[in-house]
Amino acid sequence: MTELPPPISAYLRAYDARDVPGMIACLAHDVRFRNITGGVVDAQADGREAFAEMAAFGASAFSERAQTVLAAITVADTTLLRIGYRAIVARDLPNGWTAGQTLAFEGASLYRLRDGVIAELIDES
Repeated sequence: MTELPPPISAYLRAYDARDVPGMIACLAHDVRFRNITGGVVDAQADGREAFAEMAAFGASAFSERAQTVLAAITVADTTLLRIGYRAIVARDLPNGWTAGQTLAFEGASLYRLRDGVIAELIDES
């Protein structure tokens, strides 16, 4: 497997640790984030501040979470990952997930880097 660019490796470590400041440190000030589920954009954030709010909610929603890189390819400033995701829900959530529920699924993440930080992140499952 391709070695990941350092900002992506750092972001994934911070994500798994639910370290929101660590995640934000890997991002451009004008970062663009999109989450796509079943072909529909169901979450988005433009800029670090909006992303930080969303990330804080996500970090508090799970007692544990981990992304496992199953495959990766990097071309120029773009890295595409196939991700295995596992998490344990910390509290009942509006989408119907319940406290203690274990989630496990696969998805893909696209990262675009600019000036050594993540400028765009698109997650799809």
